[in-house]
Amino acid sequence: MYVKIRSDGAVGIGRANVGDAEITLGYGEAHMIAAALEKLAQTARSYKQVYHKTTDVGAGNKIEFERAEDGTISIAGDRQQYYCSEAEIKELAKKLKHLPPVEVAPASDYAQKIAPSQGYSIEVTNSGQAIQLKLSEAALVKTAVQSSLDSRYFDENMVVGDRSLRVERSSDLKWQLSDRSTTVKFTAYEVEALIAGLHNGILDVIMDMVKSLGSDDLADIRVKSQVQRVEQEATKLLKEHKKGKSIVRNLTRTAKKILGPGEDADARTNQFIEACRFIHGKTDPPIQGALLDLLSETFTGAKR
Repeated sequence: MYVKIRSDGAVGIGRANVGDAEITLGYGEAHMIAAALEKLAQTARSYKQVYHKTTDVGAGNKIEFERAEDGTISIAGDRQQYYCSEAEIKELAKKLKHLPPVEVAPASDYAQKIAPSQGYSIEVTNSGQAIQLKLSEAALVKTAVQSSLDSRYFDENMVVGDRSLRVERSSDLKWQLSDRSTTVKFTAYEVEALIAGLHNGILDVIMDMVKSLGSDDLADIRVKSQVQRVEQEATKLLKEHKKGKSIVRNLTRTAKKILGPGEDADARTNQFIEACRFIHGKTDPPIQGALLDLLSETFTGAKR
């Protein structure tokens, strides 16, 4: 059995798996699972224990440990089941008891999540200047800044609905983000942290939404409700568009992946950013603002 600390900070255990088809637990729950495994290994037969997770990770909310009458040992959870030898169980418990510390990336000084207000959920700030962004705007700003890294000069004016955001690189060392009233400037030494902060801010907002849907028996219904919202609202907006059905299918699939089980936090974030890039880069300007607002509202839990 393997043990891994995933990119979203959760712990995965499994065998012969690729991706997220594994039993998942919170990092802080590892010692409790280790204790349950040790007891399982010490019990001769006819033993069963159910551990109810205290975190929202994985596709289920419990892990089951069982030793059958014939001594067969199994552990199950998150739609996975593994049969193990006693030696494997002891080794797995030992690994979980001695996990390495998780290095948490420091919060960016330049971009971070804020409490959602009037659609804005990310704030970019430096040297006393600040610009608040909607979730989709943050995705586009991150994309623009990344695109500017291999340039000596860069100037992109992004019109999102009735708002204009400009990303500029005027030299090797100077960047700035501006709207109609504010300019926030960055140096080459700060811009990497800005990109990381935008990514992590988007991730935090999306994961707040994912966690709010829960992991109980009604979670699937809540997810379907949000996905249906995207599908219905996008269909209304694209009713007369020649590629409307294709765009709606694309956005609906993306919403399912972002909100549903089985994806880690970075994957959800990257899919959201890619959806915003698709809308901004591949659709007609008159519909971009409304579609991007729909994504921002859906993944911050805002109501229309």
